[in-house]
Amino acid sequence: MKASTEKRRRPEPAPSPDERILSLMLLLMGGDRMIREEIFAAIPAYVTRKSEAGERKFERDKKELRELGVLIEEDSDDHSYAINRRDYELPELSLDDEEREVLVLAASAMRSARTNDHRDLVENALRKLAFDRFVHPGGNAPSHLAFNLAPRDTSARFRRNLAALETAIETRKRVSITYAGGDGKPATHRAVDPYGLAYRAGDWQLVGYCHLRKTLRTFRVDRIQSLKLGKRPDSPDFEIPATFSLSQYLQRSPWLFEAGADAKKEIITLEIAPERAWVADENFGETARRETFEREGQPWTRITFSSANPEYIVSRALDAAGFLRVVAPKSLRKRIQDDATRIAMCYEFPSTHAGGDRR
Repeated sequence: MKASTEKRRRPEPAPSPDERILSLMLLLMGGDRMIREEIFAAIPAYVTRKSEAGERKFERDKKELRELGVLIEEDSDDHSYAINRRDYELPELSLDDEEREVLVLAASAMRSARTNDHRDLVENALRKLAFDRFVHPGGNAPSHLAFNLAPRDTSARFRRNLAALETAIETRKRVSITYAGGDGKPATHRAVDPYGLAYRAGDWQLVGYCHLRKTLRTFRVDRIQSLKLGKRPDSPDFEIPATFSLSQYLQRSPWLFEAGADAKKEIITLEIAPERAWVADENFGETARRETFEREGQPWTRITFSSANPEYIVSRALDAAGFLRVVAPKSLRKRIQDDATRIAMCYEFPSTHAGGDRR
């Protein structure tokens, strides 16, 4: 009976990528230099059926830590690694009584939030702030202070999908997903070649080639309703293009960013006043066309480029208060004018002062 029970026992779930990276960082901060074999023995997630997959995972985690600002010392002779705590840790923080009181009030307000996935961290912070001062960390927050924290997706489905995507990336297996659209749009079924995972702005995002849209797309993992890996795990379904770089793709110019899995590119014509001349030097893509012209005796710049990020363009145009003018398409131009009018009505300013056309 005991042997039968053990046979039915489910294996331990694989750690998520962020848990694995944190384990690597803590391990290398232990004080002694460690060679690769010792690291792999301490972190079982690096021990894979194919050694190449574990090596790629390890190299990817090192790169991720370095991009986060964690300095990893590496000896090329014996391939040993370490993190010097003095180079990594922040200097001691000294707070005066007023600064401490503000932090206690803020943490108390955060603790009082109805939805708080970080309650244990807040409680710990309050204890540290109050341990050597006559400050009582208990009680409720003042009525005029409040925090509204959106809950993180920690569902079992989300964890399964994230682990499955990591496997698909390592083994280069195509995935079939049902993806929930934003703004109430219906879900779509897609075949995706997963190129990489990234954690941005509080969300895990999948970057891959979408066979439905025939181009690269970014998908929020928490919106994936169902996911299925391709058959024959030992046979890769695709090759990641040699020219593709996940870090470069994620760091591309927001003018060129494709906002969402169904973003559609449009040809944008933007006119830049001399008061915002530096904007013309930003990255609008290799195919962007630039020309200078004169308006009211002043040199302006006109840029024509392709973009699928209208939200960013609207925000930049409104913020520039008329010094950035969207000429085309007409639909985007009208949207900016309507938003500027609504903002002007809120503040009782003329619409021309709130980011509309500067005539």
